[in-house]
Amino acid sequence: MSVILQRSPADEPVYQFMDRKRAEGKPYRVYMMASANKFLRIYYATVKQYLNSLEA
Repeated sequence: MSVILQRSPADEPVYQFMDRKRAEGKPYRVYMMASANKFLRIYYATVKQYLNSLEA
């Protein structure tokens, strides 16, 4: 997640989410874990969509 903070463009959804949580004053571990969960949900949905397109 620290790589996303360092290298991600500002319009990327996970970066925006992480930045918003940080601005709310959440502790480091809280916003990092929440951001990791969001990233994994997006990644899983993308992979699932790709696999479904292969079956069709």
